[in-house]
Amino acid sequence: MGRLVARGKYLFEGAEKFYVRGVSYGPFAPNSRGEGYPEPERAAADFALMRRLGANLVRLYVPPPLWMVEAAREAGLRLMVGIPWPHHMAFLDSRDMMRDIRDAIRKTVAEMRQFGETIAAYSIGNEIRSDIVRWHGPRAVSGFLGELYDLGKQIEPDALFTYSNYPSTEYLDLSFLDFISFNVYLHREEDFRRYFTHLIGQAGELPLLLSETGMDTIREGEEHQAELLAWQGKAAFELGLSGFIVFAFTDEWYTGGAEISDWAFGLTRRDRSPKPAFDAVASIFANTLPPKLTVAPKASVIVPAYNAASTLGECVASLRTLNYPNYETIVVDDGSTDSTAQIAEQAGVQTIRLEHRGLAAARNAGVEAASGEIVAFIDADARADRDWLYHLIETITRRDAAAASGPNFAPTPASTRAAAMAVAPGLPREVRAGDADLAQLCGCNMALSKAALKKIGGFDPAFTTAGDDVDLSWRLTASGETLAYAPGAVVIHERRATLGSYLAQQRGYGKGEGLLAKRYPLRDAAEDGIYAAPSWVAAIIGGARVYYGEFGRGLFQTVYSAGDAYGELPLTIQWIAVSVVCLVLGTMNRFLGVIGGAGIAITILAGAARAASTPLPTSRSGFAARIYLWILNLLGPPIRSLARERIKWRIEAARSDQSEPVRPTPADSASVLAATREALIRHGLAVAETDGFQSYDLEIVVPPLIRIPINAVREKDGRVSLLWRTRVAPRQALIAAAIALLVMLAAGLPLRAACAALILAAIAIAMFAFLRARRVSAIVERCADEITNQHRISLAPVTARKA
Repeated sequence: MGRLVARGKYLFEGAEKFYVRGVSYGPFAPNSRGEGYPEPERAAADFALMRRLGANLVRLYVPPPLWMVEAAREAGLRLMVGIPWPHHMAFLDSRDMMRDIRDAIRKTVAEMRQFGETIAAYSIGNEIRSDIVRWHGPRAVSGFLGELYDLGKQIEPDALFTYSNYPSTEYLDLSFLDFISFNVYLHREEDFRRYFTHLIGQAGELPLLLSETGMDTIREGEEHQAELLAWQGKAAFELGLSGFIVFAFTDEWYTGGAEISDWAFGLTRRDRSPKPAFDAVASIFANTLPPKLTVAPKASVIVPAYNAASTLGECVASLRTLNYPNYETIVVDDGSTDSTAQIAEQAGVQTIRLEHRGLAAARNAGVEAASGEIVAFIDADARADRDWLYHLIETITRRDAAAASGPNFAPTPASTRAAAMAVAPGLPREVRAGDADLAQLCGCNMALSKAALKKIGGFDPAFTTAGDDVDLSWRLTASGETLAYAPGAVVIHERRATLGSYLAQQRGYGKGEGLLAKRYPLRDAAEDGIYAAPSWVAAIIGGARVYYGEFGRGLFQTVYSAGDAYGELPLTIQWIAVSVVCLVLGTMNRFLGVIGGAGIAITILAGAARAASTPLPTSRSGFAARIYLWILNLLGPPIRSLARERIKWRIEAARSDQSEPVRPTPADSASVLAATREALIRHGLAVAETDGFQSYDLEIVVPPLIRIPINAVREKDGRVSLLWRTRVAPRQALIAAAIALLVMLAAGLPLRAACAALILAAIAIAMFAFLRARRVSAIVERCADEITNQHRISLAPVTARKA
């Protein structure tokens, strides 16, 4: 029996995962020694019965006597020791009560530390009442629990500490704990799976333990209890929980100074005779975890790699030991100039060598070579958890989804710089659309049905560095497919090692976002996630929005993101550019100089606030880490937004792989429009599709002022005619002009001079927009010719109509 550690969303004993198979025990009426536990002989017999059950952990609600810890050790059981205190009272209003709680933590940990690994964890609290939390405020309660955690760690640094939460206070920030525990009683499997999918995601990088579940057999019956616990145990481990604790081992229960006789949650009766649920739970505990899949289609794991010699070896090594019965590994070398291909070949995996064509083209090549029904993707600088593929495919098959994606975490930082890089802005992640669904897959950790992928035409090869996963996600959801969240499917993704490589990564992400803007000019990827990370503004002023319910007793008090895109505005290149221009104009007008200086100051402060509010590991959260993180915040977002805007404003042919047709041969108006849209995008235009509520079929968006709606009309001779007109969309320009006018007037400029300046600026912008619009006319006609030639369509001449 060794010490347990929390690592990468799971508990480990040495190099092996440790799944908690647990039961709760007590409290009991005082024994002959006045202890809240049975006599030693009874406890030893109970422990033996627990071992027969297959349990490896016993949850206690009050600290055990020393003889009981020894008995647990002899039985091969670990203990999760609860430390009781008056969580039902307004404890933060009493200094004496707070002092007593701290003393209880100190005393218990000091007494138990001699037993080392037998103490699996300490629970520093249990279900603080939701109305009490509402009274004190979530931050104050979380802060006090954090203080208790620090007290325990000072006494026993190697021990694990948790807090047993419940749905009514789900919103508490417990990110400082070693793992998260939740007491949840849900009797419908669909609700259980959906809620725990949500909770595992909300737990972030921490393991999640189901610390209480069960059913009262007096009201529900013993057979119903057995049925419930059988599917709950299976579901818990399939989802990716680190443990499952049944409340309770026995019906014998004593609390509040009295025996409880009208509840019977035990796996055994008061005389310790097993109920049917005992065997149901034993069958879960006795088998390998997570449970064996009933359906295991062949999978192909594809690793796109470009100059990945430094990380590919570890990636492939992690894929060799996956807990999945039927899979192949394919490495696609995208024209690397280092030893990437040789490393893959030496590892004995199928290797495909390509000329350098970019990320999406490499993914498509892997899909073409794959023989599996499911294709999974992992980056060459990531390492898969042993059960990564299991959880992805379990989620896809159970939910009949087209795709699934899970989280990626940074490795444990070995330096201050690595700690800052691990939480730098703009890192890749999946985007959740709800408890169990996704709005966007994350390319470094995803699996897809090969049939669904082929149906929508695969990855778009125009995305050479990033954005292909978002484009694919949007096309899948537009076709009615489900993107499922698999929070148990974990990969450890290396972060960039240097500032230069991080900025190059952000530049690539910006280019990908620019290409997305060409394809979806009226859609913002940042608006997809209901559980998006909050901005630094939200983190400073109070965090997420909480539904408390009447009297603070809402059963499932949901957390809604307080993310605010406007809080990130000072870190964009547009803000910085306007501030610099005003600063330069300050040589002529002092007020404009003040505006520009204030803008730059806000940018600097926004970066500092974001760096200060970002969680860092306690051991790596010093001043140097915050300064480095501040620099990353000042440089990363502007460089990313600059790359994005350059692509958005550019009108020229984008790179594409002409050897791979973008769409099937068109045969009707819809197909003609699809082919037209793709052709326009390939020529560098941003083209929006209608959702049925607009009066156009396509609309070309030409910054800063021009919109060009396109309508397809079938002529009498059967040919399709494309009608289009140029329109001005001045709303944003008018808002900007009004703001500029107010600024100039505030700067002391006479009204006539301010208006004259605006008119001159408007003329210059209009001329610029007009010249860009003229270029679009020629591009539309060229695209019509391409469609006619490539797809053999009888297309009527393109007609321009005046607005």
